[in-house]
Amino acid sequence: MIHQENFNVHNSHTNFNNLSMIHQEKYLTYLPHSGFHNQRIALENAIFLAWYLNRTLIIPPLLMYKRRASIPMRIFNKLYKDLSKLRVCENNGRKNCKKEPYFRYNWEELMDFTFLNQNIKYIYRHDFNYTHLIESLNIKNENEVYNITNNREQYCDYSVSTRNVFNCINLANFSKRQEKLLHFGSLFSSQKILATLPKNANFKNKLSQMMLPNNPTILNIVNKIVNKIGGTDNFIGVHARLGDGHFSRHQDITVQNLVETIQNDFKNIDIKIDGNAYLPKKIFLATDKKNSESLQLFFQTFPYVYTLDDFDDLLEPLKSLKNPSDGKNMHEFLLPFVDLLVVSRGNKFYRTYSSTFSKYAQLLNRIWLEDELV
Repeated sequence: MIHQENFNVHNSHTNFNNLSMIHQEKYLTYLPHSGFHNQRIALENAIFLAWYLNRTLIIPPLLMYKRRASIPMRIFNKLYKDLSKLRVCENNGRKNCKKEPYFRYNWEELMDFTFLNQNIKYIYRHDFNYTHLIESLNIKNENEVYNITNNREQYCDYSVSTRNVFNCINLANFSKRQEKLLHFGSLFSSQKILATLPKNANFKNKLSQMMLPNNPTILNIVNKIVNKIGGTDNFIGVHARLGDGHFSRHQDITVQNLVETIQNDFKNIDIKIDGNAYLPKKIFLATDKKNSESLQLFFQTFPYVYTLDDFDDLLEPLKSLKNPSDGKNMHEFLLPFVDLLVVSRGNKFYRTYSSTFSKYAQLLNRIWLEDELV
C-alpha cells in the first residue's frame, strides 16, 4: 500500500483508497539536481511524460539553497548516492549534517498547480531512499522497475526514422512498457522533449504558461516594489548572472553585452535625459553577485539603477514567512524569487544568455506584458 509517511497523494481521477486501483497504477519519477530553475524545467518535462504516458507522477523533494547549488547533474547512480545522503538537520543530533540543500518546502507553496490537478495524477516523495520508494509502491520484483539512466537522451513524439534527429527516443517506446515504475535520472533540459504534434505541443505550451509563481506573500511584495519604481511602464528589467561556473569567468563580457544591447536599443535617445516618454529611465537589476567589479561599468553607464537591496523595507513580510510543514524560516531561500518576479515585470527585459533564471524571467515578462495588453 501507499505509506502516508512517505507520500502525499493528489488525485484528479483515481480513488487511491481503493487498494485494487493502487496495485494497478503505473508510476513515473525522476531525480532532481542543481538550482530551482533547472528543477522546474525537469518537473515540467516529468509532467509532460506523466500526461503522455498516462502514469502517476511521483514528484521528488524540491532542493532549495541560500547560495550556490551543491547537487549537480550526475549519472543516475552517482546522483542517487548524493541525494540519498541528504538528511533533515533539525533535531537529528548529527554534528556534520549539511543544512543545504533544504528539501522540505512544497512546490505548491511557490507555484500554481491548478493545471496539474486538471490533467495528471501525482504524489509527493519526501526523501531519496530508494528502498522506501519501492516498498511504498508495493513493488516486490525488480522486474517491475525500469530505470532510464542515460541523461543525454532526448524524447520525441514522432517516428525517428522519418526525421534527421540523433539519439531521440520515440515516446511510443515508453508507452509500450509494462513496468509499474519508470524511473528516470535527470530530466533537465529545455530540449529534453521535442513535441511537434499539435496536441502535445499545445499541452507543453499551456503547462509553461499556467504553472506560474503564485505565493501570495511574494506576489504582494513584488507588486509593491514595482509600484514604488513607478509601475511596469517606468522601468526595464536586466538580469546579470555573474556568480558561478562559466558565468563567473565571463563577468566582464556579460556586463559589456548587456550595456551595449541596451544602448543599441535606445541609440537614438539620450538615456540620461529625464522625462523621456519613450524610454523607461529606471532599471531594475537582478544579479547573483552585486559586489562584482564588472558591474561598475553598468552603474556608471546608467544613472537610475535599482536592486533588491533598495527595497529592504518592503521585504519585511518575507522575513517572517515560514514553511507550514516545519516552521522553517524561508526568507533567504525565497529572496531570489522576489528578484525574479520584479525583474520580469519591466516593459522590456534583458537577459544573460544560457541562464535558466534569465530564460524563465523572459517567459514571465512576455506573459505579464500580454496580460497588461488584455
